Amino acid sequence: MNRADEIKKVAHALMLQKGYRAFSYADIADVIGIQKASIHYYFPSKDNLVHSVLQDYRRAAADSLRSFEANAKSPREKLDRYFRYWKDKLACEPTDMCLCAMLASEESILPEESRSEIQAHFEEMRAWIQRVLEEAKASGILRSCGGSSEVEAASVLAAVHGGMIATRAYRDAEQFSMVTEYVLERLMGKSGDGERGAGK
Repeated sequence: MNRADEIKKVAHALMLQKGYRAFSYADIADVIGIQKASIHYYFPSKDNLVHSVLQDYRRAAADSLRSFEANAKSPREKLDRYFRYWKDKLACEPTDMCLCAMLASEESILPEESRSEIQAHFEEMRAWIQRVLEEAKASGILRSCGGSSEVEAASVLAAVHGGMIATRAYRDAEQFSMVTEYVLERLMGKSGDGERGAGK
């Protein structure tokens, strides 16, 4: 890992712990054991650093979605893999939630470039969930929930982020599991039910 990536990794962790406003270059320097001037060499301002971290985060999220697509056999499994990805991270560290969801609460003080990255991330995640739900509907395994696929996708994303916040508040990953397991069962039934129904 080169120095710039090390700085971004520490900045990411500090933003999850403290938020955008409360972390500083001094915090990063203390963790890594370097001078603040060394950080400014790579990232002239805090805004530059945060924007770069968010760009990396979006790329990593897109890679994860491609992995879910490649390794899942059904729409249900795609959604389940997405949920389990976050369940496993939160089980290891309850504060390790979605960076964009964490920073969205400070939207009013973020620089414009960072706000745009966060909004784009939410749009990409919602669009992916919507495609999965539409695939499930075409396969006959999506239960009728009364809303459009766009509305349902937005609801799923809100539930995921709400589960993350509850996990952080309680420091209990089961809070996330409780929410996402309910969402998956509401949309597609218990494991195996949808697949059996689609084959009738």
